[in-house]
Amino acid sequence: APHAHHDSKWRTVALVILPIMGILLVIIAIYLVRPRDPGVVTVVYSDGQTGAADINTGDILDATDPRAGLEPRLGYRYKLFVEDESDDRTSGVAKIGGRVTFIPGARRGQTVIADVTRVRERVVDANLIRVLSEIDLPPKAPPAPFEPAPGDSAGHVIAGAEMDVIISEASSKNPDTEGIARVQGLVVVVNGVPTVGERVNIRITDRRERIAFAEPTGKPAGTDPLPDASSPSAFRRAPRSRGFTPAPGDRAAHVLPGAEMDVTISEESGQNPGVDGVARVEGLVVFVEGVPVIGETVHVRITDRRERAANAVPTGKPAGSGSSSPSAAAPAADDPAGHVLPGAELDLTIEELSRKNPATEGVAKVEGLVVFVQGGTSVGETVRARITGRRDRVAFAEVIAPSAP
Repeated sequence: APHAHHDSKWRTVALVILPIMGILLVIIAIYLVRPRDPGVVTVVYSDGQTGAADINTGDILDATDPRAGLEPRLGYRYKLFVEDESDDRTSGVAKIGGRVTFIPGARRGQTVIADVTRVRERVVDANLIRVLSEIDLPPKAPPAPFEPAPGDSAGHVIAGAEMDVIISEASSKNPDTEGIARVQGLVVVVNGVPTVGERVNIRITDRRERIAFAEPTGKPAGTDPLPDASSPSAFRRAPRSRGFTPAPGDRAAHVLPGAEMDVTISEESGQNPGVDGVARVEGLVVFVEGVPVIGETVHVRITDRRERAANAVPTGKPAGSGSSSPSAAAPAADDPAGHVLPGAELDLTIEELSRKNPATEGVAKVEGLVVFVQGGTSVGETVRARITGRRDRVAFAEVIAPSAP
């Protein structure tokens, strides 16, 4: 009898607890499955309704038909036909609603899928997603031969011209196969010669306003100097400038040809949007070739200086490298070497090798002024050099042309 009473007690407890636990489990389940924050539908668009085209649904918009009247939109994906190539031959050129669109890696004759990454006032940038098809287009009509403008200091750099150059940096686009040289400030892309510091004899294959393309001739460097200006076969040469002299109190007096510094692009060039950028140094406008990205900080070398503006090209060095050019010193009125100023171009004879850098630098003298010549390493050799820096008793220069005849 006591045992039966004990079982009845536990049965009663179980009958009380089990319903309570069931109720609790139901409450917990309802709490877990109910939506936390109910969504709010603000507007509903149906297919074909006005306004529906403004929503990016992830569709591919066909811009191969110029009659479609599409507008380029940031983040949208388009089907495009590549009808041309950029001047530097690294990007294909298509059009979205008549607006020029640059697609790096695309080639003329391809139909591609590309995502728009940037929309500017006149041009559009897009990333290549995939190539759908490719056809062989008829060769483009050769452009009219480039005619240098009056006063172009690189007027002799035209298609077919041969000359020696020194590779100053590797190409940022194709560092393993191309090198960059400069002739009178003009950028020359040399195919097949990426070694910095190498001197090579080249033939110009194409010349445009601010860039030229070249290939090695196979001739040893130094055996085919530029013709003398009096020769009937001489290249056209513009009068050489003695260099810009800053006025007293000029806050941008250090911005002179040859000087290197960091600048930040504040706007695109109005003349070449999408290609060049504009920076400011102490209020002086500096046009930077090949860097149109607003806000980008880049290390540049000044190639030309005028009263209210300067021109520069990227050095290829990382931003933060600082200045590598000595500042200019104003010569005294009776200084016999007063014409030796940054930007001046002179014929210099190497008298000895630099003690500090004998493998890369020679020493010349102008009216008693010592000039360290970067790239002039053959004693007795006469080279054409540009002054890059001037101090009271010493100057610095770089070789810009082969030995004078």
